[in-house]
Amino acid sequence: MNHSYPRIGLAVMAISAIGLAFVALSSPSHSAAKSRQSGPETAQAATPNLKLEIATQCRAGEATFKIKNAGAAWPKSSTFEIYRLAKGRGHVIAKRRMRLSAGQQASFRIKASKNTTGRLGLSVDPSWFERRKGYDAKLECR
Repeated sequence: MNHSYPRIGLAVMAISAIGLAFVALSSPSHSAAKSRQSGPETAQAATPNLKLEIATQCRAGEATFKIKNAGAAWPKSSTFEIYRLAKGRGHVIAKRRMRLSAGQQASFRIKASKNTTGRLGLSVDPSWFERRKGYDAKLECR
């Protein structure tokens, strides 16, 4: 399947995000007003195989994950998944496969209508090495 840069860009605008280490980007202690309108929060996740910068933002219930590959170009694609979190479980609401070059950025927006619980999780599964499954970022957004 041939992926042109414009098609990758469209996929980037559509969904998911990145990382290896668990990064909690928003805590339950934030007020309801802050959850509705919050400025960007950032974190970094690095391993020998992935080096990422992840930023999240919430505006009127619309969640945004911004990911930058701060390391070398990936040798193969990764699966990006965004989960709606509820009662200790996650339900996949978006899934994409992408391959990021060095310095490439991807943004993923989730509409408020898809975020019915107000809690989202982000996971990246690289195809070129095994790693423990978990959330690379979490966001509370209402």
